[in-house]
Amino acid sequence: MSETEKKWTGDDNLARARKEIIPIFEQAIVDDEVIFRNPHIPDCWEMKNCEKTDCPTHAGASKRCWQIAGTYCGGRVQGNFVDKYSTCATCEVFKAACPTIVEELGEQLNNMLYLLRKQKSQAREHIERIEYLNRELATSIEDLDAKNQEIGELLIIDRLTGLYNRHYLFTVLEDELARSSRGSYKFSIVMLDVDNFKSFNDTYGHLKGDEMLAAMGGLLKGALRKADRAFRYGGEEFVVVLPDTDMTIAYLIAERIRASFREQRFVVQAGGGEEEIVSRTVSLGLATIAPGVDVYGLLARADEAMYRAKTMGKDMSFRYGEKEMARKNKQPTHLS
Repeated sequence: MSETEKKWTGDDNLARARKEIIPIFEQAIVDDEVIFRNPHIPDCWEMKNCEKTDCPTHAGASKRCWQIAGTYCGGRVQGNFVDKYSTCATCEVFKAACPTIVEELGEQLNNMLYLLRKQKSQAREHIERIEYLNRELATSIEDLDAKNQEIGELLIIDRLTGLYNRHYLFTVLEDELARSSRGSYKFSIVMLDVDNFKSFNDTYGHLKGDEMLAAMGGLLKGALRKADRAFRYGGEEFVVVLPDTDMTIAYLIAERIRASFREQRFVVQAGGGEEEIVSRTVSLGLATIAPGVDVYGLLARADEAMYRAKTMGKDMSFRYGEKEMARKNKQPTHLS
């Protein structure tokens, strides 16, 4: 009887297979660590009198050398499990590990589980790598969105005052006008100009003038409601857009702005070099959207009302359409 026939014969081997191998199939479904325990695995380095002490299997506990990549055999470094298994299966080391059919079946099962688990591990690593790359991509997109938002804000923000700029004003007014055209929605605007700003600039210098304009920017941000928006219209002129606001409320907001700016104090150097504390006032013109009025017409109305505030003594809020407007003269629209 051949060795192979001896392996397959005997009730003992059949009983062992049922007891030791079949349960592994069931356990392997839920347990990635279960293997067939084989006490017959020899030390390949000892069996082959191998002197390659840097071999991964050398001088260690009994290991399945056929599953280990980079082992020495036949005078050269071997590849991975898939590359070398066909050779390893005929090696005397593998045969010595399988004295009966039970061990041979068990080791073949181990090899199959080893390969499946390795592929599963690689798949998990790929998934983790993909998830990592997805997180990196999401972070990059968030950073890009933040940068785009920052760039977008730079395009619509006046750097000196921190308010929106003139270009963005027209975008906002067009949006408000579109809303008002769909129903009874109304909105108002306030145009304001620092009184005697040119003389302040000429007397104390442009740096001090810029300081005053920056102060106006901060004041408007603090004085307005959450939905309101303030813009630097040009030079010392500003425009405030008040959504869903009629003339009465707009006037109260304008007066609050006027009173707050009047209380602002600026430290300057007088002609002799000594410090001096000065203040300025502001004139404001108000206009509310009306049928047939476009963005430019609305701005013209607010500008006209502001001009009337200037001609009537400055430091006041004037509403477009008041009786005094009927006595408007032909002087230039903008006064310092």
